[in-house]
Amino acid sequence: MAEYSMGTERIEGGLSLEAKEQIALVVVKDALKRFNRPTVVWSAGKDSTVVLDIVRKACKELDMSMPPAMFIDHGDHYEDTLKMLDEISKKWGFKMVYARNDDVLKNVGKDNMIQVKDLNKTNQEEVKRIGFTGDSFAYDLETEVGNHILKTVAMNEAIEKYRFDALFTGVRWDENAARSVEVFISPRSHPNHVRVQSILPFTERNVWEYLFANKLPIHPLYKQGYRSIDGKRDSKKVSDLPAWEQDLEHTKERAGRSQDKEGVMEKLRLFGYM
Repeated sequence: MAEYSMGTERIEGGLSLEAKEQIALVVVKDALKRFNRPTVVWSAGKDSTVVLDIVRKACKELDMSMPPAMFIDHGDHYEDTLKMLDEISKKWGFKMVYARNDDVLKNVGKDNMIQVKDLNKTNQEEVKRIGFTGDSFAYDLETEVGNHILKTVAMNEAIEKYRFDALFTGVRWDENAARSVEVFISPRSHPNHVRVQSILPFTERNVWEYLFANKLPIHPLYKQGYRSIDGKRDSKKVSDLPAWEQDLEHTKERAGRSQDKEGVMEKLRLFGYM
């Protein structure tokens, strides 16, 4: 495949969208045949919605039921996000699993700080494991400790609880340098499972092309100018133009987030973040 870089990101520039979709379908169908308890990590965002649709297509071709979708619930979501999860899961006929770290969320103080001493033993150990040594940390998704404890720990607990052996994710090579080294089938440990990363070659532009070509549901915040959507505290509108009309090739996709994760992404990835 022909590849080039925008900065340090890996971008597949030689294949058509149709070819990339066929590659994604091959990857997904292979995983559906080989793994017994898969799940789609779905955030209602653009990338994971594309993956969800590719899994739906693959299941139809294989005459299989859709696997459940896992939503990582960090407690700071837009109502439009939750509404989309409910409506699409009912319309497409799959179950939702909510991965949530209730111990952390119940200990968020009025000052939006979380005291480490108030957390259970497992969460205290996870805080130390990522290298945090303070007494408290902010309820913030864009810090190392906040991201790890609210997202990765919640996800790992759900993997163990439901015994998932494969996670279909929406990771793409062109998102950042840390993700540019990813492969289609990526074994992980603690807990043991694999990441099935079928849309790695897609660019951000490809994602929008696929969504419109397949008439898929689109989170309403994208039309308002958001490029990347997660928590209400951390997502920021970056333009008055809809996301798909912005300069996708020469600007950073996550520029609207409260903190650029480029410097910490590799560390978060080592601890299980997607």
